[in-house]
Amino acid sequence: MQFQKTIKSRIELSGTALHSGEFVYISINPAPVNSGIIFVRTDIESKPQIKAMWSNVVDTELSTVLGNKDGVKIATVEHMLSSLRGLDIDNAVIEVSGNEMPILDGSTGDYVDAINRAGIEVQDKTRKYIQVIKPVSAHIDDKFVYFLPAKELKITCRVNYKNPNIGLQHLEYIDNSFSYINNISKAKTFGFLEEVEDLQKRGFALGGSYENAIVIDSYGVVNRNKMSYDDEFVRHKILDIIGDIALTGSTRLMAHIVAYKTGHKLNNLAVKELFNRAMCFKIVEEPVEVDEKAFVEEVFSLLDPVSNL
Repeated sequence: MQFQKTIKSRIELSGTALHSGEFVYISINPAPVNSGIIFVRTDIESKPQIKAMWSNVVDTELSTVLGNKDGVKIATVEHMLSSLRGLDIDNAVIEVSGNEMPILDGSTGDYVDAINRAGIEVQDKTRKYIQVIKPVSAHIDDKFVYFLPAKELKITCRVNYKNPNIGLQHLEYIDNSFSYINNISKAKTFGFLEEVEDLQKRGFALGGSYENAIVIDSYGVVNRNKMSYDDEFVRHKILDIIGDIALTGSTRLMAHIVAYKTGHKLNNLAVKELFNRAMCFKIVEEPVEVDEKAFVEEVFSLLDPVSNL
């Protein structure tokens, strides 16, 4: 059995929000067992709270946005959630001075460094998992996400962009804190220069810059010196997946996730579909035996051909 974890001490960070362009202050605080992750809007007098749950997702265009019944929102939560999940933390309270989380350097590296400096505390309550025992999937056009039976969290992700500067990238990730820190956390968000003007007219990417995003134009990567990995793009997609599946709440997802051309909308649809299919999962403290290979070959056959599968 694994025990729940929180952080040992309060963390304070600040920075520009990617889409609104506003400067925001946040703090990450320890929380009791079974709390899950809770966001608090400190810029509103009543300090409304929003729990990080799939059922509280109100928008998924270009980021994951949470909201409560009163219409209070907090946007771009996926990087914060990814860093907590990647570092094996179950419970925390995130105080935010605005309606969007800061983008920092476009990765989760700053969050990871700050959490490691604060320290991680093991709590006195066992962790529960939502273990997938039958396949669940979500599809949009040729894009898909599958949750397959597994005894640990694994992610197989593939992107395939028409832009030749990205093209087809494929990565298989097995979840643990060491791997997350070294192989995922430094992967920055990315975007295409030709889309920036239109996005900003629509109120997006107002805080974007060459310092907090990898920018691609028709000639290549404009700021390649900001890249941490040759296959940064698929790694950032895995970073986002980890953040979006953290929205299962205090019951942690255990599955082999196979994702193709995915994004926040599709990730959230897959989590919703899982919770609509109670026969496809079990709530456990220790993983039960499952046939992890039964569906993998069939699902992998849906991916574009690549020689090293």
